[in-house]
Amino acid sequence: MTLPTRDSSPDALHAAMVRRLARSGNVLTDAVADAMAAVPRHLFLPDTPPRMAYSEQDIITKRAAAGPALSWASAPGTIATTLEQLIVLPDQNVLEVGTGTGYTTALLAHLTGTGGHVTTLDIDPDITAAARDTLTATGHTTITALTGDGRHGHPDAAPYHRIVAAGTWDIPAAWWDQLARGGRLVVPLRLRGASYSIGFAHRGDRMVSDTIGPAGLTPMISGEGERTASIHQDNLVCLVWDHDQPITSAALSGVLHRDRAVAVSGVTLGRNTPVDGIWLRLAATEAGCCRITARGPAVTSQLCTPAIPLGSPALVEDDSLAYLTLTREHDGYTHVLGAVGYGPKRHQLADRIIAAIHAWDRDRTAAPTIILHRGTPNTTSRTRLIIKGENRLTITH
Repeated sequence: MTLPTRDSSPDALHAAMVRRLARSGNVLTDAVADAMAAVPRHLFLPDTPPRMAYSEQDIITKRAAAGPALSWASAPGTIATTLEQLIVLPDQNVLEVGTGTGYTTALLAHLTGTGGHVTTLDIDPDITAAARDTLTATGHTTITALTGDGRHGHPDAAPYHRIVAAGTWDIPAAWWDQLARGGRLVVPLRLRGASYSIGFAHRGDRMVSDTIGPAGLTPMISGEGERTASIHQDNLVCLVWDHDQPITSAALSGVLHRDRAVAVSGVTLGRNTPVDGIWLRLAATEAGCCRITARGPAVTSQLCTPAIPLGSPALVEDDSLAYLTLTREHDGYTHVLGAVGYGPKRHQLADRIIAAIHAWDRDRTAAPTIILHRGTPNTTSRTRLIIKGENRLTITH
């Protein structure tokens, strides 16, 4: 990805990144703008060309032997949005779970100032050591970089005014205990197969969302709570759902070869418009909302054509399935949203996805209230209860 500048020096690329983030709306406050301008990103990515380091893309920094990414540097826009959600103030005590390159750690240290402190944790000792070396070399002295399981936090430096974490499926008890009452937690949280960067305010036995944005941070190494199963041979098409959902993969065996229904919403969107809002609405209203993935051969053969093959919202009820899809208009840029259903309840499920599309289209900026509970929550007809491991979560739409 190229940047709109002829000067390819790191300083020029850095300045161009800051201007781009301001224009895009990822940066809203002077504090975050100053932090992004003060910390040179390329110093934390020494093996990456500066032009790539300052581009708007995730950069993988470590892979497992089998190939999956273990750590990466999130795109600058994602990091800036996270910092805006976190609302770090001078002199605060901050815990970061998932150190990565140390770039976000340095930004947090700039925001807290000389009177604050940042503790950062990573489970990988090599990642911790590399980040610590870079942070020391760049003069950051109000940071403690430790190796450890982030799910346990770091009680020795608690309580924290702010906690920012890598992606997770549930909120560990240690984060509740170590976050000061009235403090803020920002975390990419998995909900019905999708991840959302949620800003929570700590209110004792509840954490209440006040911001919901795109997620782009490295997931914590944990598979708890989610189930994955192939619904077609050779794992060409798979479903991912939560343990508390009434979904049985055996009932869906061969579902893609059953009677099929196609529904079109008439709602259009641009090529890069996210569909997170539709997915979140389905998570808030449908017991069977989950994630469908399709590999290349399944898509090219038209066996399964979800809107985003790597992961799109789907609905399951008994032995029937429907998923979000889209068709490209002749201009090549505009897409029309729709749904494809299979099985005895294919029409009903497809129609419910179409209804969610229309509800989202009426107000694309609307967001539900997501609350984490340590006890048993009160629910209403507009509330969906999701059972996590240690917590109960409600979505009110």
